[in-house]
Amino acid sequence: MLEESSAQWREILGEAIQANANQPTIGTHFREAVSSTATKRGLQFPPPEEPHLRFIQLLQRYPEVVAILRRPGQDFLVVPAGRSDLLTKGVQGRRYGIRHDLFEAFTTVSEDRPYYDRNSDGVIWRKPQDGQAVPELCVPIEATTEAAEAQLRRDLLGTLDDQPSARARLQDALAKPLPLVAFGRAVRDLGLQREWHAFRTERVLERIQRWARDNQLEWKDAWLTEGPSHESWKDRAPQPAESSSRVEAEALQVLLSRLDAADIQRISIPLDLVLKAIASSKKS
Repeated sequence: MLEESSAQWREILGEAIQANANQPTIGTHFREAVSSTATKRGLQFPPPEEPHLRFIQLLQRYPEVVAILRRPGQDFLVVPAGRSDLLTKGVQGRRYGIRHDLFEAFTTVSEDRPYYDRNSDGVIWRKPQDGQAVPELCVPIEATTEAAEAQLRRDLLGTLDDQPSARARLQDALAKPLPLVAFGRAVRDLGLQREWHAFRTERVLERIQRWARDNQLEWKDAWLTEGPSHESWKDRAPQPAESSSRVEAEALQVLLSRLDAADIQRISIPLDLVLKAIASSKKS
């Protein structure tokens, strides 16, 4: 009986989403479409056997049919599964980002291991080599690697077929000794921050959605923020052959390049060091 009911709702969702398959559908409107389709089949939502089932919980049961984008302060968006590129339009329209601690957990190349603490709704980091204890109710997050981050950037190049010069510039950046840092600089120089932000946010959102689903975690609106993702200035993997001074200089230059005047005013470091870093970046 349960399998039959599940198959029916899968078909209902599939029929409802295909009626508007080329653009994101607002959750409230999609619920109306689903209710209409269900009525034609003699069903209703919520089903009598689950009177307290929320609509979004129903959708989360069928990730092979629909994909969801939760939006803080607004109704969620729904698109057909496999068409998360349509959600990018919603991201670009309002420039949604991912909460800082989660963004770092899913994008920072590090030997430390990130965990999601269910109690605090926050991310903690532990050093496996030190045998640090992990609090109860913590969910591990699979850390990214330099290879994975480089591949993500190569994937972006596939969207730039109409910009061959920009594509070639980014390819050259990924061949440099510090590919992630060089790529970030090239993106800024080419004015492609918006495209990179939308592309990367979409991919990281997909990873977070899979991770939450695999670990039976309910999606939280608080995981998203309105505004750009907090792209960590540690957007690189450490290279053992490099001197520490060079790595620190690279990191500081990247950090400063991403700050506006208001942000810089909040930094409590000697002014001569800021001026030195700026002068150094102009020479490079």
